[in-house]
Amino acid sequence: MQGSTLKKTVVGSALLSGFFYVQAGEVEAALGSQELKLGMNNSDVKELQDVLKEKGYFTYHTSTGYFGPITEKAVSDFQKAKGLSVTGTANAETLNALKGSAKATSTSSNTLTVGERGQAVSDVQSKLKSKGYYNYNVDGIFGPITEKAVKQFQSAKGLSVTGIVDQATENALNASTTTNKPTQEAEQTLKVGARGAEVSTVQQQLKNKGYYNYAVDGIFGPITEKAVKQFQSANGLSSTGVVDGKTKEKLSGAAVQEKKEEKATGLTIGARGSAVTALQQGLKDRGYYNYNVDGIFGSITEKAVKEFQSVVGLKVTGVADDATLDALKSRGGTKTTEPVMKVGSRGDNVSKLQQDLKTAGTFHVGVTGYFGPITEKAVKDFQRAKGLTVTGTATKETLDALSNNGPAVHPPVQDTSNDDVLKVGSKGELVVELQSKLKALGYYKGGVDGAFGPLTESAVKTFQSRNKLTANGIVDSSTWEKLKQGTSYDGGGTGDSNTGSFSVMDLIADASEFIGVPYTWGGNTPQSGFDCSGFLVYVFKKQGVSLPRTMAQMWNVTTPVSSPSVGDIVFFETYKPGASHGGIYIGNNKFIHAGSSSGVTISSMDSSYWSPRYLGAKRAH
Repeated sequence: MQGSTLKKTVVGSALLSGFFYVQAGEVEAALGSQELKLGMNNSDVKELQDVLKEKGYFTYHTSTGYFGPITEKAVSDFQKAKGLSVTGTANAETLNALKGSAKATSTSSNTLTVGERGQAVSDVQSKLKSKGYYNYNVDGIFGPITEKAVKQFQSAKGLSVTGIVDQATENALNASTTTNKPTQEAEQTLKVGARGAEVSTVQQQLKNKGYYNYAVDGIFGPITEKAVKQFQSANGLSSTGVVDGKTKEKLSGAAVQEKKEEKATGLTIGARGSAVTALQQGLKDRGYYNYNVDGIFGSITEKAVKEFQSVVGLKVTGVADDATLDALKSRGGTKTTEPVMKVGSRGDNVSKLQQDLKTAGTFHVGVTGYFGPITEKAVKDFQRAKGLTVTGTATKETLDALSNNGPAVHPPVQDTSNDDVLKVGSKGELVVELQSKLKALGYYKGGVDGAFGPLTESAVKTFQSRNKLTANGIVDSSTWEKLKQGTSYDGGGTGDSNTGSFSVMDLIADASEFIGVPYTWGGNTPQSGFDCSGFLVYVFKKQGVSLPRTMAQMWNVTTPVSSPSVGDIVFFETYKPGASHGGIYIGNNKFIHAGSSSGVTISSMDSSYWSPRYLGAKRAH
């Protein structure tokens, strides 16, 4: 390798002449002919990174010599820009293109393209920035971002869209901005990615008007964009999420003050404080909310509000407006009110419900005091037979109907009946639910078809064996109860968990409750905000699992799996080599995590950002 020759030639030529000129022999010796790909770690990779960095494709702060996802993306971007097959592998074709693109011998002083460096590039970036087309650092490196800005400018000016700064583009850039109205509008536009004092002003204005409930940090991320869209929609503007001149006028004016007052009467996702605490406590007293009363209005609180609204006959919006709060106060204060029972409920009330359903003829197994899928099915059958709204939730209306029940809905069945016990040959909705839960916990790999065959039986036996149940492949009430806990191991350790077992479903429920909590570097509580590892430590601890504080440490102590199951930790390589970000896998190639620009949110592992940075999945429980 002649690393120093390559670096001196490329950098020296770029700095002295404003364009790259490299002798073919010197590049040939530096890059070599070895195909470079993901996982390799040697000096050839470092030279590749150096060349890609000098051309604006490799943006990591230093060349490491390790071919990871960041290098793979840089190679892919170069291949795409040059019209090559996009593989992410630096094959012979790509290396030849790198050598060829390094010379740019015919580039005139008035022509700039990808790979150029120097003051001429800085001047172009400054002009594009002043006209609103370029929102990044003026660094004198003509990379894909600069090329994209040039193309946008050329398109707006009716020029040939090449991404190359030729004489016509240079002339248009030098034109006076005072005669260009579209440019003035571009300068006034704020959108995702923008930063600075102007963004802080917009966030404070949105906060004053009740649309933004997070820290004023001057960073225009997805949360700010969502608040802008809500404001625009409420004020008759186009809901673009982009702060243009009209949006600024509305934000600065007093005409929206009435809208602020209107919003203050309703609690919705993102709200925090004592009002939310009182709401959650009221819902909990009525049996609709079974989680921590923490004053944070998340998706679980919204679901509880919707269920309450549905039961009492209000419009189902998930927003705790005045009518909802009044209904909670007027109907929830008496101790004689029967609690609502649903899947997950336990205790004497559930035992009585099951006995009443048994008398009514829809519940055919032993009374357990646990509200699982068999009890839910029995409630639905009773509601359907009595002409009630079929929800599977034992509402007051359902309990009243049970108390006044006449003849049995169906002929009574003895306790020894196995109608609701699932085994080989069973079919229907309960088998679908069984297969779905086994699949989510990593035991079942077949199709969710509602048919209980040998593959389902094998998965049931494995689950039973690992949870210290009789491994007979028959799903009785005890197996259902374990499945409802979401248990994926025997839970026989010495942890502090109240149930003595890890619950995947509770883990996901706990994590989802914090959606919308803002990102804070070093944060590890809902009150202070979360960073990515702080969020994982917090929610896993609620399930009795202790994790180390950093993502790299978590990667070292967790157990690798071939593919993620619900509840596993998925790891990503972001700003440095190795595991530097992570979240909890929730199924369908999605994960919940604390993102630096979004706070706690759900993202897709298939996205263009996360997919190339994925390292793997590991199990912590």
